[in-house]
Amino acid sequence: MKPSRITLATFAAFILSISAVGQHRAARSATATQPWVQLAKLTSNTTNAFYTGPAVAISGNVIVVGSEYGQQASVYVSSSGNWKDMVETATLYASDEMSCDVFGTSVSISGNTIVVGDPEDNPACILTQPGAAYVFVEPAGGWAGTLTETAKLTASDALAGAGVGSSVSIDGDTIIAGAPGTYTSGVNGAAYVWVKPSGGWSSGTQTAQLTASDAVAGDLFGNSVSISGGVAVVGSPYIHSNHNHEGAAYVFVEPASGWANATQNAELIASDPLAYGSMGISVGISGQTVVAGAYADVGSNQAQGAAYVFVEPLGGWKDTTQVAKLTASDGHFDDLFGTSVAIDGNLIAAGSIYFSRSSHRNTSVFWREGAAYVFQKPAGGWTDITQTAQLNGADARYDTKFGTSVAVGGQVVAVGVPNGNRNPGAGYVFSPFTPQ
Repeated sequence: MKPSRITLATFAAFILSISAVGQHRAARSATATQPWVQLAKLTSNTTNAFYTGPAVAISGNVIVVGSEYGQQASVYVSSSGNWKDMVETATLYASDEMSCDVFGTSVSISGNTIVVGDPEDNPACILTQPGAAYVFVEPAGGWAGTLTETAKLTASDALAGAGVGSSVSIDGDTIIAGAPGTYTSGVNGAAYVWVKPSGGWSSGTQTAQLTASDAVAGDLFGNSVSISGGVAVVGSPYIHSNHNHEGAAYVFVEPASGWANATQNAELIASDPLAYGSMGISVGISGQTVVAGAYADVGSNQAQGAAYVFVEPLGGWKDTTQVAKLTASDGHFDDLFGTSVAIDGNLIAAGSIYFSRSSHRNTSVFWREGAAYVFQKPAGGWTDITQTAQLNGADARYDTKFGTSVAVGGQVVAVGVPNGNRNPGAGYVFSPFTPQ
């Protein structure tokens, strides 16, 4: 297994390694307790888009969908506020793409700036580069046409296979990118931070390197990252006690003097860690709340998955356990709930890529169709709850892995579906209301 990032092939191998059961399951219905509706299906106009949807991001009226094997990211703008009218307005490329790049593996957007990760660790190719994050600033005429980057961000000390850009996140003028395969100068995984220079984004190396004080080789620290309001969270899904891969999430708070090389302010762990639970496979932060996916968690339902919610304690971030554990009401073995998570305000979304409405593992049209679950914060604060709504693509069926990526913006959820019924894949848009 390559240490630089988790792939869907790794998901499958992991599940097979921990259990051979689950060949059959009770038939399930797609249910929801709130009338969320699919507003749009986003596909690319380009002919080379392939495996579209491993990453999605949303900000205001703009959605970005990555296409790692198409080596592109697609931008969709809803000019009228009616999400149903969205069409691809711009296609983003790296100016220095090579045949084995996986540009589009990760995406993030904040305001008029998009960042796209390219960890350059396609398993079919020989690793020659440490990876990078590419910055795109919206042109004066808006997101339109074919665009190449405004800046390329690199790490000064990353080696080949570091996987810089395996995960990316941007908030305002600050970008963070995970490098789970960084093994240089004693570093076992890292996250790199860049702050926009006074003259605007330009190519350069990091402002700061963030590391875990207790990391060891193979922890995959940096597999997931998220940043909000001067606080960054970094997932480390394979960190362990007794080599059991329980996983953790690390919180870093920007110092008053600005970002600088640092170890964590807090380590977030589950109060009920499960061997191979892999908490931190995905992370998200909004304000004072962190959510971390643990795609192989939940007791006897091995690999059903869960998402843990952490709220900043009084006095600031410190080592703590969760305030809530989110699960699917219809979760079963091998669903991988928590493969992806996202949070915005009081809304959390989580992807469950192996969810099936099938009674037999390989024979139903619904086998591993996937699902995404939406959770609304209760009036009294986050507590152990099941979903407010379950989302399924109207035409996402056999082995599509719906929910590989999720993004939340206000009352809108975007979901990435890379397999797309054996087609190039797509992004889906949902909301609890239908715009007029």
